[in-house]
Amino acid sequence: MATAIKAIPTLYGEAARRFRDLADEAECRYDERPKRDITKDPSYIAMCKILERSNLSL
Repeated sequence: MATAIKAIPTLYGEAARRFRDLADEAECRYDERPKRDITKDPSYIAMCKILERSNLSL
């Protein structure tokens, strides 16, 4: 027995414009964030140590 496919919600008019404006604003905020150095992240350092021990270093 086949399962019915649900309709995909679609935005129109003012709701679509508002969604697009919010998405553009979020993208601009993301681009303006200061970039961080991943090599100083404790998780990255731990991963490198694990890879070194397994002879798979970056």
